[in-house]
Amino acid sequence: MLEPILSQFLVPGTLVKAERFGSGLINETFLCGFSDSNGVRNYILQHINKSVFKRPDLVMENVAAVTEHLQARLRREGVADPASVTPALVRTRDGRSHLVDGAGEYWRMFHFIETGEVFDIVRDAGHAHEVGRGLGRFQTLVSDLSPGRLHDTLPGFHHTPIYLGELDEAVRKDLHGRRAEARAEVAFVQTRRQLAPLLTDLMESGRIPLRVVHNDPKVNNVLIDRRTGKALCMLDLDTVKPGIVHFDFGDCVRSAANRVGEDARDLDSVAFDRSRYDALREGYLSEASSFLVQQEIDLLPLSVRVITFELGVRFLADHLNGDAYFRAGYAGHNLHRCRVQFRLLERMEQAGL
Repeated sequence: MLEPILSQFLVPGTLVKAERFGSGLINETFLCGFSDSNGVRNYILQHINKSVFKRPDLVMENVAAVTEHLQARLRREGVADPASVTPALVRTRDGRSHLVDGAGEYWRMFHFIETGEVFDIVRDAGHAHEVGRGLGRFQTLVSDLSPGRLHDTLPGFHHTPIYLGELDEAVRKDLHGRRAEARAEVAFVQTRRQLAPLLTDLMESGRIPLRVVHNDPKVNNVLIDRRTGKALCMLDLDTVKPGIVHFDFGDCVRSAANRVGEDARDLDSVAFDRSRYDALREGYLSEASSFLVQQEIDLLPLSVRVITFELGVRFLADHLNGDAYFRAGYAGHNLHRCRVQFRLLERMEQAGL
């Protein structure tokens, strides 16, 4: 089935395997091996989900611009084979960054980074340091890439006031009769509404720089070198677009510093791990301080609270709207996810963040 697709990419050798790979929930991903006189070389083939990415052509223009920029920066730093340490596209036989098949489906291929591995949770402070350093390294490498070169493929993403407005509308309409059971969470939001515009106002006024950011810096998007334990690169570049570094830093800490995760069943187990935060921040700044201005650094702690608040607001709105966006595994799942984020925010406040 995949052979006609694979034959359109510039890959040397003979196909010897093509199997599903990874645990991603959006794109279909396959690990493909090709054999030649030098042995077997692996590649990643992906079928892009058009239900999630409405303009895959624009997504691929962004991915191509960013991956080419990363490779050029690494070559200037003396890296002989950038494709071994950062995502690198394999071009089609007609020189394109992706293939559109006869059914209008989008496909792309990457070189496989053989020495890398990913983890769904942070193992310890050392791992947290490398997660932060990996994010900082990525942002550093793209710090001289003009945000104007990229498309905004996710309009409104991380615009906290928009999400707050959507929640207000969901509370007002109460389409599914769920408002009463979420009374405490709605009140929690009301006492912290002032958080919503703090970052976006600064961004829109130009008081903090617009940069190229990843927008999905979760722990398993940081590839770790299995030989050294050091961060290699950021994966999954579909969400890369113009933004502010705080969207990345805040979300990265939010996902890494809560040991029990977004779906923790026991709210009392939710905690803000200050040691992981400190390690991640140190790793991040070990790379990113080379290009950040002081105001950006000063706002890093605030970003963690804003982004945690934002996700809780999104979960709450989705619960009130009948679980239309986030997939719910059981009745009240998104309300519980909201409660986890709000408990985490409380723990951050108690820790003086």
